[in-house]
Amino acid sequence: MCAAFRVAVALTRVLYHAAAGSVLGVARVLFAAANERCLRCVNQAALGRSVTGTFCGDLLVGAMAHSWRVLMQGLTSLMFLCARADEYVRPPPSPLVLTAHDKPAAHPQQVHISTVGSNNMRISWVTDDRKAPSVVEYGKSRGNYTVSTTGDHATYRYFFYKSGAIHHVTIGPLAPSTTYHYRCGKAGDEFTLKTPPASLPIELVVIGDLGQTGWTASTLSHIGGADYDMLLLPGDLSYADTQQPLWDSFGRLVQPLASARPWMVTEGNHEVEALPVVGFAPFVAYNARWRMPHEESGSASNLYYSFDMAGGAAHVVMLGSYTEFEQGSEQYAWLERDLAGVDRRKTPWLLVLLHAPWYNTNQAHQGEGEAMRAAMETLLYEARVDVVFSGHVHAYERFTRIYDNEADSRGPMFITIGDGGNREGLALKFLKDHKSAHLSMFREASFGHGRLRIVNETSAVWTWHRNDDEYATVRDEVWLESLATPKLSMATTGRHDEEL
Repeated sequence: MCAAFRVAVALTRVLYHAAAGSVLGVARVLFAAANERCLRCVNQAALGRSVTGTFCGDLLVGAMAHSWRVLMQGLTSLMFLCARADEYVRPPPSPLVLTAHDKPAAHPQQVHISTVGSNNMRISWVTDDRKAPSVVEYGKSRGNYTVSTTGDHATYRYFFYKSGAIHHVTIGPLAPSTTYHYRCGKAGDEFTLKTPPASLPIELVVIGDLGQTGWTASTLSHIGGADYDMLLLPGDLSYADTQQPLWDSFGRLVQPLASARPWMVTEGNHEVEALPVVGFAPFVAYNARWRMPHEESGSASNLYYSFDMAGGAAHVVMLGSYTEFEQGSEQYAWLERDLAGVDRRKTPWLLVLLHAPWYNTNQAHQGEGEAMRAAMETLLYEARVDVVFSGHVHAYERFTRIYDNEADSRGPMFITIGDGGNREGLALKFLKDHKSAHLSMFREASFGHGRLRIVNETSAVWTWHRNDDEYATVRDEVWLESLATPKLSMATTGRHDEEL
């Protein structure tokens, strides 16, 4: 075993044992000793890498490179997860579902779409050929493309990984509730999308902490089993955690659904991928791959934005849990402006998504959303936000309407939906004596997805579909009344069983 390999192993052990202390301080000291020799080994491995990504060089060099990648992933996790000795024990992980790309380099892959403004759609995809054109051809019948639109593309680097060309093209104006057929880059397969409706009703799928495991595949299968208009994802997409090829695999896994209906996402902790010791800025891959309509909503950052749907009958705010949110920050000022611009007489439904939950009775991630809650909850309450969706905790939990840790019929309903299928497994332990336990209406540690059907200006129904059964069983259901209506009342609960 080479000396650099031994250094890397020792460094990894020290970092894990130092989690309760100053991780960054220990890392800076040991990086100086290990960095030069480790990077030399990794450089040799990179020079011996074939087109398919396998190592052709010496076995020892390959082992060293693998060790270094594991070290980087461990360091990244420690930077933003703050592991604790009393953390809950997760079940055994589900194997990754790695989706390969076996088509020519110019063929589009990882195709996904997102809404831009009231009647446009952004088409995003990747090609291994970095000179492939950023063009989308589309029309209302198969193979008959009546419009062609050009966009832009870019690449990014992360260590020795260089992405393919990441293309973004905005098409439109498009008619609502209409099926379009399109082709990306003048090559490859034809895709089909359906635009959201211009009025209510509208049906939304909500999933968090998705990943790319067998559990993820089950969730996606259940989602695809019934139609919907748009998907909302409050953070933690690929779980690449610095292993950039996993971003590619994730994009290919979700392509069948994400290319057909708009996917609107915000970031979670697993999108951070920052390595301050070696100078990697946060969210490089996320911002490059999942471009959201932040500029259109007056936001200076892709990490928080808003958009209207159903002809303005609903307004959705996507907040960033991992960028500055305190009073005086850009995000706080933007949120004030955005909420002030919502006329509830014209927009009866107001939804918010963020990653780290503000209310949580699970043992996992206790208190991690508290600072953001203290900073922003009053803004949401005064705007009469109807529902706040979050992820991060790998379980399902629905609270009553709350403001400042008390039941309040004028406050939002808080729902944690971090059970999409991530590789870390479920957060199994709920705290019966938690101070918010009396506010928690339903909670269960199972994988699944949620659906919010906004029926009209006053009523909506939320259902949570558990998918650890053969079928997506409706395990929880609740009707909501818009807080824009004169009568501000508590939501009335429909079908659900007792807490497990």
